[in-house]
Amino acid sequence: MTNSIQIREFSREDLDTVVSLIHHVVDVSYRDVYPAGALNLYKEFHSRDNILNDAENGYCVVAENGGRIVGTGTLLDDGIRRVYIDPSYQKSGIGKRIYRELENKALQAGLSRLGLGASIIAREFWESVGFVFKEEVDIPAGDEQLKFYMMNKLLSGTGG
Repeated sequence: MTNSIQIREFSREDLDTVVSLIHHVVDVSYRDVYPAGALNLYKEFHSRDNILNDAENGYCVVAENGGRIVGTGTLLDDGIRRVYIDPSYQKSGIGKRIYRELENKALQAGLSRLGLGASIIAREFWESVGFVFKEEVDIPAGDEQLKFYMMNKLLSGTGG
């Protein structure tokens, strides 16, 4: 399945599709591990304006299969944001391909480390590509909590 996947830079015309993709992933993949208030907080954070702002100020890519966007990810400064893969394409290597693209961009920019906030379900993925757990964070989401993990990775080949 991943042979037909193309990774390309995000364009403004992708915005509505990327917003829909991210919100769909939150609804489907997060519903069993997060309360409703946390799901809403995720969607607010991944709003149309925030996605566009990060794409314009960072490096954002999408993964396409036959012209359909099935994944996305963003590098903003030294942070990885919004790596989301359509649930029907998860565990097929697309997330790793997107991450490698973002890491290569970070290396080209001379960065020596990357950081991110990982959801409960994404922590294992990020550890598999070399990120290390630093801190657990709980953000109030109404009467509930949104739990995630701050992680970072030292990049090789940067002398740092």
